[in-house]
Amino acid sequence: MDLAAVLLVVSVLFVIAFILLTVSLMRQRGTARELEAALADESGARDRAALLLAIASAVNSSLALEEVLNVALTHAGRIMGAVAGAMYLVRTGKAEMYREASYNLTTRARGGTRKLDEHTAPGLELGGHPQHALVVPIQRSGQLMGAMELYLNAWRELSEDQADLLNGVASQAAIAIRHAQLFQAQEENALTDELTKLPNRRALAQEFLKEMQRARRHKNAIAFVMIDIDHFKQVNDTYGHLNGDAVLAELAQILKGGARESDVCARYGGEEFALILHETTESGARVLAERIRSKVAASTFPGGLKLTISVGVAATDDATLFTQLIDRADQALYAAKQGGRNQVRVADMKGPAPKSHMTKPEVEAV
Repeated sequence: MDLAAVLLVVSVLFVIAFILLTVSLMRQRGTARELEAALADESGARDRAALLLAIASAVNSSLALEEVLNVALTHAGRIMGAVAGAMYLVRTGKAEMYREASYNLTTRARGGTRKLDEHTAPGLELGGHPQHALVVPIQRSGQLMGAMELYLNAWRELSEDQADLLNGVASQAAIAIRHAQLFQAQEENALTDELTKLPNRRALAQEFLKEMQRARRHKNAIAFVMIDIDHFKQVNDTYGHLNGDAVLAELAQILKGGARESDVCARYGGEEFALILHETTESGARVLAERIRSKVAASTFPGGLKLTISVGVAATDDATLFTQLIDRADQALYAAKQGGRNQVRVADMKGPAPKSHMTKPEVEAV
């Protein structure tokens, strides 16, 4: 074989080797891409699993609702590449939702409201507005409980996995909301008088603490009013306890209707009721108490009964005397009883502290 033939054979073999090498490299690159895709998919699956696990753990822990919703919102937003997000909850009995959690928005996390069919993207913390809003309804047993909104700068079609992920997040959020609603109902039952549906003595103590703290901060006056039904024992003895209960429930409605929306009206115990009057001076408290007393005297109660009440009032803008208000109102009520009943007496807040005739709620530690 001459030299030309040898060179031709070598050239052919070289070309064949090059082709085989190229095919091998292409296969390797294809395998690498497949591996990268598989790894990415596995990483995405881990992220989705971690998200749902984090939300489920939050739901089943002692975290507050806002914290649970923040976990759901921020994790879902990160996986979806959202520049901002918000979680809205439906207001009971109203055609609107309020914002319970958010991130990267200019407005406060809570307090924002919107109508159920409104989905305008709010401003971003870094400026501007997102181009698109991805809205995921939160439902349970066919009832709309809220919506998760993820704000995107570029729209893209959702994959089946992403849609499943968002539905899973919404389901966990619905469970958290339901848990919060049940807890709130239990708290309200623990703080509500079953007969009159007014706040009970425990709730009164909590509200009084809050009102004292607020009055101290803003240097406002507050008033405390004690109310007692005159000769109520005779009602129970003569007409029975069922009629007595009906009288108490009716009086509760009169008191609630006579107080302002900002005031707290509560059942103190037995036939005794109490009012916390927000930003109210002595003269204002006297006028309100007299108006309630007159309305009760003019009313006809279940069984055709005519009843009266005695009222004790204490008011001050001196923060050092706030913790004495209940005792002073109690003493004024006792004076009204001793003075003939069916009257309003106002405590002298400048005199020495009186001896109380009732057991007051624990409100001293402010």
